[in-house]
Amino acid sequence: MATTSIIADGLTELASSDFSLAAGESTTLSLRGASGNAVVRIQFKDSAGNYVDFGELNAQNSVKVLSGIGTYRCLRKASATSFGVDRS
Repeated sequence: MATTSIIADGLTELASSDFSLAAGESTTLSLRGASGNAVVRIQFKDSAGNYVDFGELNAQNSVKVLSGIGTYRCLRKASATSFGVDRS
C-alpha cells in the first residue's frame, strides 16, 4: 500500500475519514511534521457508532501499526505547530 495523507497539515482539531481493516489486514499510521506538542488520538468505532479513544500518536511515539478487524479514524488535536497524519 502506498503512503497517503489522511489528515492534511494544519493547526486545528480535525478528524480523518473512517477507514476499515478486514481480517489479516494491517496499516501503519505516522505523524508528518510533528513537534513536541503534536497529539493525534486513534479512535475505534464501536457497534453503537461512537468513537472510542484507544491509542495516541505524539512526537515521542510518532508511528503505530494497527491490525484488527474494525473501523477507525484519527483525530488531530489543536496545536501551535502545523502537522498531519500519513497512512500506509
